[in-house]
Amino acid sequence: MFYVVANGNAYALDHSKDIPYGAPVNFDGTIDWDNAYEFNYHNMEEDDKEYVAHVIYHLQQIAQLSEEHQEVFVK
Repeated sequence: MFYVVANGNAYALDHSKDIPYGAPVNFDGTIDWDNAYEFNYHNMEEDDKEYVAHVIYHLQQIAQLSEEHQEVFVK
């Protein structure tokens, strides 16, 4: 699983369903996956939608680069 932490939230992507979701980050830096949530885009401000889309886009790029890197070194 790949995730990105920004602004007190962890952003992750469920690859089996292609669904982005978030989770709060605790004060000690651990991620509270038990309280993970899917994004409700209908109730978000336009700026928030753009921010989440931007973070998820970069998360997808990170995952893709990692997969490509692993394929190069597999024998």
